[in-house]
Amino acid sequence: MIPDFLEAEKFEQVISMLCKRFSSYGFQRIKTPAFERYDLYSKVTSSVNRKEMVKVIDPSGEVFVLRPDVTIPITQELSHLHRKLTSEHRFYYVQEVFRRSSDLAEKTERTQAGIEYFCKRSPEVDAETILLALKTLKDLKFEDIKIEIGHTAFFHEMISQLPLTELQSDRLKAFIQAKNSVEIEALLSTVDADAAMKHAVTQIPMLYGKTEEVLKRAKEVAITSRMQETLSYIEEVYRLLAVHRFEEHVVIDFGLINRMDYYSGIVFQGYVGRFGKPVVMGGRYDRLGDAFGADLPAIGFACEIETLLKASDNQQVFNEQMNV
Repeated sequence: MIPDFLEAEKFEQVISMLCKRFSSYGFQRIKTPAFERYDLYSKVTSSVNRKEMVKVIDPSGEVFVLRPDVTIPITQELSHLHRKLTSEHRFYYVQEVFRRSSDLAEKTERTQAGIEYFCKRSPEVDAETILLALKTLKDLKFEDIKIEIGHTAFFHEMISQLPLTELQSDRLKAFIQAKNSVEIEALLSTVDADAAMKHAVTQIPMLYGKTEEVLKRAKEVAITSRMQETLSYIEEVYRLLAVHRFEEHVVIDFGLINRMDYYSGIVFQGYVGRFGKPVVMGGRYDRLGDAFGADLPAIGFACEIETLLKASDNQQVFNEQMNV
């Protein structure tokens, strides 16, 4: 067992490397309050389950929560200064987030690091952000790095063409995330809609893998102009990553439906060898500022230091076993 002081040293080394990389891209470090009003999260659509929040009631009876998310309060703070984005803003953070989990082995407090890049949407900016995530993982000496890239517009355009109830929509999302083609077909068989669109939805779980192959298959089911525009956008992002010779790390997944409901464009998550969970998650959230009366398009990503350390340990153990 590694002594606690050595774990703490590794923890700080990872944070130092992340800060150095983020700073090299012109991001400035900021902090948000540990306590936020509960209303901040109750009025914004996001993945933060209210049951997971750590709530505190002050003497006046007002409900506060320990910081469950960083993107939302940063967006709110920027909305106080700018009602409309006139220039780009680059921020990064390293701070604790607090969420209760049904898994007793999961800690309530975790250290999260990430970037928030407030800027207008473009393939160049989105590719730069994904490139930063890739370089960050390379800084940490990970092997077999893969970045899965999807786009919310592709799925949402399909859903908008189907007369689904909220329950059916939620179930369909869950089946697509699980790549359960059998259940997708069973659900759609009960829906009175265009056969071509229903067929397109059943193909989503198969739209995963090498970029050229996936885009070719996706073009066959891209029925609407918005879907076609989305494919062109993803193609351009991929082309820009290829210019930097990172194409071997890219996997396209149109079934990637990030649980952060405020994402509204390109989404991505990063994996490393010998670790089955994402170590980086991110995407574009152009409409989050609407909740605060501001037009603040942005893209960002986050990672948990504890998860990065666990993934690193798994990789090291595997390499040691291979060298025995």
